[in-house]
Amino acid sequence: VFVNGYSASQCTWLEQVPAFMAQSYRVLTWDYRSHGHSQRVDYGLRIARLAQDLAELLTSLQLDRLILIGHSMGVSVSYALLSLHPEISVMALITEDQPPKMIADDDWHYGRHQLTYADIVTAAKKFPTMRLIKRPLPQDVKIAIGQQTVPFDYGATLPLLIDGLGQNFLDVVRHEQMPHLFLAGGASLLYDAEHAAAAHALQQHPLSQDYVFADCGHIPHLEAEDEFNRVVTDWLTTLKL
Repeated sequence: VFVNGYSASQCTWLEQVPAFMAQSYRVLTWDYRSHGHSQRVDYGLRIARLAQDLAELLTSLQLDRLILIGHSMGVSVSYALLSLHPEISVMALITEDQPPKMIADDDWHYGRHQLTYADIVTAAKKFPTMRLIKRPLPQDVKIAIGQQTVPFDYGATLPLLIDGLGQNFLDVVRHEQMPHLFLAGGASLLYDAEHAAAAHALQQHPLSQDYVFADCGHIPHLEAEDEFNRVVTDWLTTLKL
């Protein structure tokens, strides 16, 4: 189950869907409310509600024994799902370039660069102008994503981003019982790559690992798609799920 980042839609996983299906995985992609091809609404724009949306989707499809792969805000949605719905069977978790807490303090040093509670709103408003990738995307990938992308309303969804920036899921990581692969972009403009190893140290499952994509920005699954697919599928193979 692929879980998108803020402002992204399911089309951003176009390089993963065929690769994972070739490995005999059943693949589910979906769009949040007010994202992609889903309905535009002015309510429920918070992390907990998106996690509930996902829970209801999984229940309606009668899916269990899940592997969650979350990118950016999708990491928060995945953590919220684990917290709110422990009855849902998640066999493995992959989180891509987002720490479990985005505001650094004396107990957690790996938040978003220079983000504080006082400037969450300012940081959220700047998001649309930020460059997220380090490596240029292949032209065919850019064209394919562009053909499937629909306009996104940053202003209307600002409450969601503000809510996401203030989340703290350190306790969720500490209490996880499933293997977890923590991924980071080595050249991410949002986070220090050390957050992957730091979060891994909190979790301590014997099969969990962390990995850094060298010279990648915030979206390794697009910037280094072959490496991403190999790293994730090789790790999943070791789990023998």
